[in-house]
Amino acid sequence: MADGSFSSGSYVRPYISAHGSPRTLSVPQGSTVSTALFYLGDCIKRGTTTNAHRAVLHDTGVTANITGCLGFAAQDCYGATATIGAASANVSYWPADPETEFIGVCKGTLNSTQLGGIYAIRRDSTLGIAYIDLGIVSTATMAVVTGFAEGSTQGDTNGFCTFYVASTCNEAFPNR
Repeated sequence: MADGSFSSGSYVRPYISAHGSPRTLSVPQGSTVSTALFYLGDCIKRGTTTNAHRAVLHDTGVTANITGCLGFAAQDCYGATATIGAASANVSYWPADPETEFIGVCKGTLNSTQLGGIYAIRRDSTLGIAYIDLGIVSTATMAVVTGFAEGSTQGDTNGFCTFYVASTCNEAFPNR
């Protein structure tokens, strides 16, 4: 049994894809500073109203109900206030489609009953990483756990697992 710890390098990334290499798409960056800044592996969503065609960071915090997932950032997305939302500011992301499995760190103790289970995706704003919270099964963006990553076994605390985003939570841009 090993106890892992979260670090800034524990970001979500593609694990395996039906496409061979994971698909990477691009979308305009959000125009509101508070939601337009995100980091590699952060869970992103479509914005609302004037930002509906742009990618923004998901709500954060223990009580945040994340109900839709566009995908995970394939690059850091930051910049000076003057460049936020600029027409040329496109960002890359890995889409949360049913053909892509991701790998990410889990908060909690790994056990066999979690395989096939559905858990919340949350964000640690201090470390700047998204993670699967094995203690939260609620109305949130859900990760369906498919396996434990190499090096992580049953009984490990904060190990890595493979997962895909539940189809009820997938978002996509039409005709993209």
